[in-house]
Amino acid sequence: MKAAIVFLFVVLGVVACQSEPEVSIHGHKSAIEGVPSAQSAYVMAHSNGLHTGYKLANTSEPVPQSHEEFINMANYPQTFNVWMNPHLMQQSGHRIVRIMLSQQRGLYLVNGEVAMDFPVCTGQGSKRTPTGVFSIKEKHIRHHSNLYDCPMPYFMRLTWGGIGMHVGDIYRKPASHGCIRLPRVACEPLYRALPYGSSVQIEP
Repeated sequence: MKAAIVFLFVVLGVVACQSEPEVSIHGHKSAIEGVPSAQSAYVMAHSNGLHTGYKLANTSEPVPQSHEEFINMANYPQTFNVWMNPHLMQQSGHRIVRIMLSQQRGLYLVNGEVAMDFPVCTGQGSKRTPTGVFSIKEKHIRHHSNLYDCPMPYFMRLTWGGIGMHVGDIYRKPASHGCIRLPRVACEPLYRALPYGSSVQIEP
């Protein structure tokens, strides 16, 4: 009986860390050992010579220059694209992250303006991601989950119960064990931009 329970636990841990073929960011390593690179999934998009965000490789889906154009795209509710304003990303001031569970998307706002719009993957079933206002308590680039025995790169802890934001597979539907997964092209700059104590608002 004990052997069966251990086996089940291991299987669940493996499933929690598996890649989604369509948007997998595994297979390439960044300069940081153990941190998956996004280059296998995303390519940089430009508009009038300016970096506007990231889109999935091998697709013709555009990434508009303005955030208003981005959210007005017909496929916005389903897109895996990451919209970014590089100028705002570099600014300081009042910073807050909004995670919208119903849309499976997140916003990073600087002084009330959208600096980044990105897809997320949140908790499902009994492991649903909690709602409310949280703050970043810890940050670890090479965080490793003891519970599921898998890497959680660029981990930003929100609760002492194990909930945080980190690089992971994105399905555009709830599929995690409670954490908020982001693509690396969104998580890494967010990790750099957010100091300890930054607010993360998780909405239904």
